[in-house]
Amino acid sequence: MRAAMLTYGNPRSVGTWSGIPSHMLEALSAHFEFTTVIEAPLPRWYRPLGLVLKALTLRRFQYTASRTFTRLAMRGTAARLAAEQPDVVFAVSCSPIAHAVTAAHPTVYIADATVRQMIGYYDLMTRSVGRSAGGADALEAQVIEESALILYPSSWARQSALADYGADAAKVFEIAWGANMPAGNGQPRTLQAGPLRLLFVGIEWERKGGPLAVAAAAELAARGLDCRLDIIGNSAAVMAGRPVPANVHFHGLLRKDVPEQAAALDRLFEEAHLLFLPTRAECYGIVFAEAATRGLPSVSIATGGVPSVVRDGETGILLPPGATAANHADAIAALAADPARYASMSAAALVDAAQRLNWAVWASEVAAIVKRRLAAGLHAPAGPL
Repeated sequence: MRAAMLTYGNPRSVGTWSGIPSHMLEALSAHFEFTTVIEAPLPRWYRPLGLVLKALTLRRFQYTASRTFTRLAMRGTAARLAAEQPDVVFAVSCSPIAHAVTAAHPTVYIADATVRQMIGYYDLMTRSVGRSAGGADALEAQVIEESALILYPSSWARQSALADYGADAAKVFEIAWGANMPAGNGQPRTLQAGPLRLLFVGIEWERKGGPLAVAAAAELAARGLDCRLDIIGNSAAVMAGRPVPANVHFHGLLRKDVPEQAAALDRLFEEAHLLFLPTRAECYGIVFAEAATRGLPSVSIATGGVPSVVRDGETGILLPPGATAANHADAIAALAADPARYASMSAAALVDAAQRLNWAVWASEVAAIVKRRLAAGLHAPAGPL
């Protein structure tokens, strides 16, 4: 089948949305012939002109949520797709622009959340959407209505599409996403002599639960547990004015596309015993799949899409929202005191990574669903742009 891919930015670049579209494209290429990959869906004038119009209207005109403005900007992309006529278009997390193509082409829309559930859940999203919330929600509703298939990695997101947007359950699927880094040696971890190594990976310090992770590490040290918390994604500047516990070490942002930094990232994953990410809000969390590929159990919070990645009590431990640093310290200390339970979780994480949390499995399931759906003639509604 001839396919096209569309997202914000270049789907081929690992720098686009943490490399998620590029991993999807690579995995799907085993099942589809990608004749069209839209590397620049919007013209250069789109954002500058949009900002000017926004300023001239005293912020009343929200260009990213304007159906008319976006369709005008998408004319080049729409014309290219019309000329290529792919059998299916994969649109990745881009409803503000995908609405310009869903009526004309059988579209598979892929995202990790819906607009409606993100507003009020992610602080950054809530602030950035601002006055355009209604417009963004309307575009999301259109894409959900017109797409031939909708794919989410969690039951949390799928349920929002069904309950909040009235999506047809027959075309909305939950398929777990994979890891955006190579797997480890495939051997289960065991607890050895020496400090318990905790690994935190996250850029948005507050949302990812950075302060809570540091407090829990300090609590564990105060209890006499020999442990170390390695933090990737932020520098010690986030602790400005506050004491940094001696067992907490900051490594800054480590990029996967920079060889030396990728090697440092790989080393920290290999040295860790647990991924510790007490996130306050999370749509999915690719890092949990990455931990599983290394046999690392995860300790986190049962929020958003996390329970669809980490299986509580099997591949990790999920505490309830509102859990304190002491609660996290209790869970980590109990697991550290039970080597057999830890080894079982590590082995289960590796199995889950091999059977479910990887892009090859995801692509195989997606291909089967797409081919079955399109063979049945259940295309998106045909109509002019």
